[in-house]
Amino acid sequence: MKTPIAVLGLLIFLLTGCASTYLKESSNVSKTKKQYDKILIVAKAKDKLARMKFEDQVVKDFAVLGIKAESSMSIIQTESFAKEITDEEIQKLRDKLIQDGYSGVLITNLINTAQYTDVSPGNTGTAYIPVRYGRFGRYYGAYPVSYWEADQVQTGVVHTLESCLYDIATTDQKDNLQWVGRFQVKDPGSLVKTIEKYSKELTDALVAESISL
Repeated sequence: MKTPIAVLGLLIFLLTGCASTYLKESSNVSKTKKQYDKILIVAKAKDKLARMKFEDQVVKDFAVLGIKAESSMSIIQTESFAKEITDEEIQKLRDKLIQDGYSGVLITNLINTAQYTDVSPGNTGTAYIPVRYGRFGRYYGAYPVSYWEADQVQTGVVHTLESCLYDIATTDQKDNLQWVGRFQVKDPGSLVKTIEKYSKELTDALVAESISL
């Protein structure tokens, strides 16, 4: 049976674990909030299924917020992510996107995958247990009982991703980055649930920091 202190520690761990976020840091590079006619969602993933699910989820979450966005699946081929794009090709793509009514592009890219080790320090404490003294069964006093819980070590894989919003309609195309967010995802289990959580945090942060409704 766990002591009350041990149970409390477990409860706090569970609550803080559930409250953890993927978004670790973000910056509104432009220092302003803008409205966008339509945003192209690009997930630079080699896995077409993962890319499709991610882009569709972001489009869906943006729609709930009243922002028009579309997946890039029909515009940018997944295979093209493996090759370098020339400035001429970039300009040609930008011209086409503007012609099709896009004013923003949101690109998400995996930038690093690494092993991690987390150590949660164990707890020590003292519990005072009543002791019976004497033949008449009186509780004469108490004696201390010390207990110790070992450190908890967790290892796994952490994926670091970056999402960047660009304003392709601005006249200054040399510096059109509007917002950047750094995300960390540890040991993703369900692809769908991971994408849903990432997308929700991403779209909420963009509306709070960079996109005007």
